[in-house]
Amino acid sequence: MHCVTRCARIPQPKPNTFAGLMEMYEQNYIKLRKLCGDINKLPEYKCSQVEDALDLHIEVVERTKYTTTLNLTYKFSQKANNKSRFLPNLYIKVYFDAMQAEVLHREVRNPSHQRRSIKQLGNKWRDNRFLFKWLSFCIAQGHSFKSENYRASPL
Repeated sequence: MHCVTRCARIPQPKPNTFAGLMEMYEQNYIKLRKLCGDINKLPEYKCSQVEDALDLHIEVVERTKYTTTLNLTYKFSQKANNKSRFLPNLYIKVYFDAMQAEVLHREVRNPSHQRRSIKQLGNKWRDNRFLFKWLSFCIAQGHSFKSENYRASPL
């Protein structure tokens, strides 16, 4: 006997829509959990080191009962002037009750390219899509903040 079930097709959220942005926040939360494990148990600072990849730095900026704000970045050392640059430099707010993570702020390389309003839907979509792709890349490289491949010393 052959049984065919009919399922209603749920449309995927479209880019630059509010529904799409909420979906992106959920996906970013899932990827952050894959990278960090239990975010509530993260120390104030960790650095993930993977062979043939840049060191990935994460810092807990703020903890509250229902949220945690993180800073995620690479550190580029410039030997010529003994300075360091942090790019991309993302500030991410994790909402535990909603199981979402959103980019609050992204520092850009050229300040003249800083967008005027992060609150615009298109800008929020772009920044959170970037986080989604970057987290996927970091996980594929083998970065993790839940295992032995980190050091717990400040930037």
